[in-house]
Amino acid sequence: MRSIAVLSIVGVLFSRLVLCGADAPLPPRQKPLPVKAFYENFEEVSVKKDTGLLFAPGVYLGTAGTPAHYNSLTLGWGASGVLWSKPVAIVYIRENRFSFRYFEENPVFVLSWYGKKERPALMKIFGGTSGRDTDKEKLSGFTPVETPGGSVTYLQAEKVVICRKVLRTAVPAAAVPGPLQARLGRDGFVHIQYTGEVLSVWRRKAGK
Repeated sequence: MRSIAVLSIVGVLFSRLVLCGADAPLPPRQKPLPVKAFYENFEEVSVKKDTGLLFAPGVYLGTAGTPAHYNSLTLGWGASGVLWSKPVAIVYIRENRFSFRYFEENPVFVLSWYGKKERPALMKIFGGTSGRDTDKEKLSGFTPVETPGGSVTYLQAEKVVICRKVLRTAVPAAAVPGPLQARLGRDGFVHIQYTGEVLSVWRRKAGK
């Protein structure tokens, strides 16, 4: 019985590694425009200790990786505040999302917000498909561009927030409300909370 239990645990761990893409080769991505294009289209705005309502109601994109290998996904949860006298943004990524690998392996992540006309792409493509087997940039028509700090976002964004990871922790099952736990906790995966220092905030230039 003990050997069966051990094999069962090993099987679960192996399944999690496969689903998370830990051993899979990284798929090619559309080459982003150089960072020069980012500066041409976005202007930096002041980052205050109190970042205000960074996460307004609605969805946004989280992107992690490098210009050579990156991935984006739609997020709905988030928070902002002050930690150790620094402005921070907090996001949550489930372990079975393909982007989880990118958030784990890279020190910087980028958050971006979009207008109403981009919302269908956020919901159907970035939120409804996986980067394991989908070219999200091609399907959405979004134009990737390199950001200061060596990550990636999209020219269609209205606001871009660049963050550096300072904390990572698994969200205890007991912290997830009952109805959500019943829906999200059945496969054994949990949300990982990433707290990032807000390095810079950018808004699209008028007329761009």
